[in-house]
Amino acid sequence: MGSEYCKISLKKLKQITNKPGYHNTEFKKLFGGTKLNPCLPFSRSEFFQASPQHSQGMSISGVQQKLSLKQSDTHQLVATAEGGEYILKPSPEAYPHAAENEHAAMQVSQLLGIETAQCALVSFSEGELAYLTKRFDRLRDGNKLHQEDLLQCFDLPSEDKYSKSYEEAGKLIDKVSGGKKSVVLDFLRRVIFSYLIGNDDLHLKNISVQRLPDNKSHSYDKLSPNYDCLFCDAFNDDISGQGFLAIALLKDPVDGNEFFTNAYNYYGYYTAVDFLELGQRLELPKKTIVTFLNMIKSSQQKITDLINHSFMPTAMKARAKNIVNSRIKALSVLEFEQ
Repeated sequence: MGSEYCKISLKKLKQITNKPGYHNTEFKKLFGGTKLNPCLPFSRSEFFQASPQHSQGMSISGVQQKLSLKQSDTHQLVATAEGGEYILKPSPEAYPHAAENEHAAMQVSQLLGIETAQCALVSFSEGELAYLTKRFDRLRDGNKLHQEDLLQCFDLPSEDKYSKSYEEAGKLIDKVSGGKKSVVLDFLRRVIFSYLIGNDDLHLKNISVQRLPDNKSHSYDKLSPNYDCLFCDAFNDDISGQGFLAIALLKDPVDGNEFFTNAYNYYGYYTAVDFLELGQRLELPKKTIVTFLNMIKSSQQKITDLINHSFMPTAMKARAKNIVNSRIKALSVLEFEQ
């Protein structure tokens, strides 16, 4: 499964590489050189023993158990309470192969031109693969970038991470970015991407804004790189009851409840019509959204290839491809007249 392909980029491997399973260029980009040993010096069970003492105070979203790592002087990835360069996430027992799933989803995000957190698959000492991502809230000098997730921007408690719509989230991004439509468009593309791959957990804690070091204003410059993306529906054989999206797409201007377009009411699922409606409400040019939708459609074979080259088990790959193919069909419906 996937052994001929790079555990970072999922591109086909050449015969000779410095680190078996990794392209030299990709490895250097992620780890700053080729000296690091990508095989972890501890087992999965040792991870769960070490995780609580090294993960306190981490602001990375989600409930999945994580471990902060750094490169040691002996070129090993070791647990650290401070100065972490990477985050390690094994597959939870309840979700086997979540690591391989998330890694594949992140590669699709990158393929579609979305700025995406650097990530890879690495091995525990007994061989099981785990998901590793490079921290993107740190500068080279070790200082932190100013970053807030949308839950913080809304000034809401953690339990309210599903309480707002994407329409409200987009309008907040417009406000906190000082009206940068490119940032709002980036957000909309990520919402469409989540729908495309069946990622139904893009809640307010999984969307963050960043302020670059030379920015002295109160406005944010950009969204942080995309993170915490999974083919969520691919874990389940029965996708008939899938929730489509984590939160409401549109808000009814009259009663404040969730709003559904005529197209949604007719089909029973989201189509391009719904995302174009969101774009209109966020005052984005229709043409730029249609361009992204067309790019997704033209990338269908490349997305399929990435899934095939991934380290997910065969059944999970099949479910992921079915989701993508059905969503691309839905995203091809650009107009609706009843």
